[in-house]
Amino acid sequence: MKKLTWIILVVLAIATIVYFLMKPKMDAKNLDYNYVSLEKGDIEAIVSSTGTLEAINTVEVGTQISGTIKKIYVDYNDKVKAGQLLAEMDLKLLFTNLINAEANLSVAQAKLNQTKDEFERDKSLYGEKVISEQEYSNSKYIYAQALSAKEAAMASVKSIKVTMSYAQITSPISGTVIDKSVEEGQTVAASFATPKMFVIAEDLSKMQLLADVDESDIGFIENGMKVRFTVQTFQDKKFYGQVSQIRLQPININNVVNYQVVIDVDNKNGELLPGMTANIEFITNVSKNVLIINNSAFRFRPNELMLKEIKPVLLKKAKGFLPDSIQQNFINSINNAELYTPINFKKKLPPKIDGFFYKDENGVLDFKFMQLGIKTGLKSEIVKFLDDNPLKEGQKAINAIKEKK
Repeated sequence: MKKLTWIILVVLAIATIVYFLMKPKMDAKNLDYNYVSLEKGDIEAIVSSTGTLEAINTVEVGTQISGTIKKIYVDYNDKVKAGQLLAEMDLKLLFTNLINAEANLSVAQAKLNQTKDEFERDKSLYGEKVISEQEYSNSKYIYAQALSAKEAAMASVKSIKVTMSYAQITSPISGTVIDKSVEEGQTVAASFATPKMFVIAEDLSKMQLLADVDESDIGFIENGMKVRFTVQTFQDKKFYGQVSQIRLQPININNVVNYQVVIDVDNKNGELLPGMTANIEFITNVSKNVLIINNSAFRFRPNELMLKEIKPVLLKKAKGFLPDSIQQNFINSINNAELYTPINFKKKLPPKIDGFFYKDENGVLDFKFMQLGIKTGLKSEIVKFLDDNPLKEGQKAINAIKEKK
């Protein structure tokens, strides 16, 4: 009985050992994969930003005189022409001042006439030696003083008339009234600064978009670059513009250096309004009808069994197809136990070189190196396979492991 028990225990021990020795091969047979297929299509490289729509040229119209607004002739959104009357200031006080200034001018003119007659008489008497030189000089001085007083009175009248001309507020440009900050009967004071009454946008059929671009992205932006954007009110509609200026003055936003980019926008339909916020995409590069791969194939992390199986393939293909500048570093990393892990096994590859796992025509696990072009968050352009095989649409790349049930 004891002998039978020992035999059973030995058999169980051997079975256990065999199981653990065979388990990797059993696991390998149970491995199954999810795939993504390579496809032909268009891909864009973009830089994202936000910005605000503005009229290309806006003018603030104010008044140079203080007083009460008598009449306003325009309202929001009105189209106006250059020189068109927008508003009038009340002139009652100015008329009173003008009457007073004209009266002073009349007094000055009368005084001048009197002193002129006296001066001409004294000049004749002085020539005949009837009066002294001092008397003649005093008469000449009084005449000159009266002449200056008249000129001052004339200047005062002219000044009031010029001020009265400012009572008519006209538009300096042709455009659209986009803001009106006063009402009839309101009193405005122009003591220290010109009060703003209206804001006129010159031409809303052409607008500009001011975008703040992070310093890490500004190097990709250039004049003439195409821009695509959306606004909240038309979220399903794409609008387009073109970069016209990159302003060199840095702007600090939340401790991040930004640069303002000016984008010209066509607004013939009038759908875009000043002040709208736009979500912007600067199209920095475009490739059309190229082979595209989903980036999940690059993010895929193989298990230890896959790494062990694929290592000889990686070494062979690295020696055969990787550029000399990166070949040895990559081979060294594969032979380094610390680096050859599911997370790090492609760490020594540069950004434009990558690869994916796939099953060859015999169902054997394989790996393919490639050169990448445009990369976005979801997809990448395959420029070429480094083994010089032709690009093939429909090729399946492994992007996940699943267990067979």
